[in-house]
Amino acid sequence: MDLAVLKDRLGDQYDALETYVNTLIGQRDAARKESIDGRKALKAENEALKAAKATLFEKLGLDDEADLATLPDAKGQAEAVKQFEARVKRLEKDLADTTKQRDDGQQRYRQVLAEKEMQKALAHHAFVDQELVEDYVKSRLVWDDDALMYRHGETPMALDEGVKLLVKDRPHLLKQAPAGGSGWNPTGQSSGSPDPNTLRQQLRAQVSSGNPAAKSA
Repeated sequence: MDLAVLKDRLGDQYDALETYVNTLIGQRDAARKESIDGRKALKAENEALKAAKATLFEKLGLDDEADLATLPDAKGQAEAVKQFEARVKRLEKDLADTTKQRDDGQQRYRQVLAEKEMQKALAHHAFVDQELVEDYVKSRLVWDDDALMYRHGETPMALDEGVKLLVKDRPHLLKQAPAGGSGWNPTGQSSGSPDPNTLRQQLRAQVSSGNPAAKSA
């Protein structure tokens, strides 16, 4: 995705955003590689432990379903079981930590990507209240695997198409183009246009209630 489309819009903030996004992408790639390598190592070690367990149980005359707590209380057997359980717990913790690190990195990446894609889709329009429209659109964003989608009612669609549909259904969200002449209104609001403050209040209520315009967009 080319961040350059936002350069004019963001001004001095563009360089900071670009650096931040590139840093997150680097962190994501590093975390992904570390996660893959870690899982391969853990899988190999887990297979070795399974083989060791099978050998141990065979020597003890136990089947695979035997409860470790039922083993005879002999010093050698108890110590072997203790070491085995400790190693399994360590592997489980390492796997959980690696998985959490991967999930956290993926979540941060998705947040940045969603913001960037939303700003790109909205950049084609001039809204009466940009911040309010951003909040509304954010409430409609959903992920379909790795694809960011806009939810129109119960139907997911491409984000660009969703924004176009929003503008089509609610043209009053857009700033009115100055007509000029004696009847020109410097506020950009014609006499027949809805009051922007009323529109803001209505849309805020829709977004906060989770029921944007009766799920029409």
